[in-house]
Amino acid sequence: MSKRRGLRIAVFCSANDGLSPAILAEVQPFAAGLKARGGELVYGGGVAGLMGAFPNACLQTGLKVYGAITKRLNDGYEVGHKGLTELKIVDDLFDRKRYFIDESDAFFIYPGGFGTLDEALEVLTWKGLGELDKPIVFVNIDGFWDETLRSFRDLEKRGVIRPGAWELFEVVRTSEEAWAWWDRSQT
Repeated sequence: MSKRRGLRIAVFCSANDGLSPAILAEVQPFAAGLKARGGELVYGGGVAGLMGAFPNACLQTGLKVYGAITKRLNDGYEVGHKGLTELKIVDDLFDRKRYFIDESDAFFIYPGGFGTLDEALEVLTWKGLGELDKPIVFVNIDGFWDETLRSFRDLEKRGVIRPGAWELFEVVRTSEEAWAWWDRSQT
């Protein structure tokens, strides 16, 4: 990838179809907010579900979109998006997450399953260990992340998450709140 310019936001989200309309409705405000800030999207490279909706919305507004997908996923389960600014085919999921970490300025975590949690926990772990100093925000649409966040609190109560872990990330309810938080965090 050539020398980067401007803001790049990584989105972690579901690659499954059938998500609620409330979740899908957050894609457009995200794309509008990214465009207003002159940003670019970095994501998992697929075409299905929410993962496909984000790049499509961003591309429709003229934004650059960069994806990373493993060869195995590209050849089967997820299938890479053919209309991106750049689709990088990587060897494995570790390389994919490294790409997100290296190429992004912040991480917006939208509803998703195990893969989304894996990506979110990776950046949270790196940040908690001082290996990453980039903003992380959970977009908790309709309380999607409530149970996960409760489990984080339980782990904290049990003493296996360090005090101050809640300062590693923010939680908002919508894309518009995520952008408002972003703007406040940049001043």
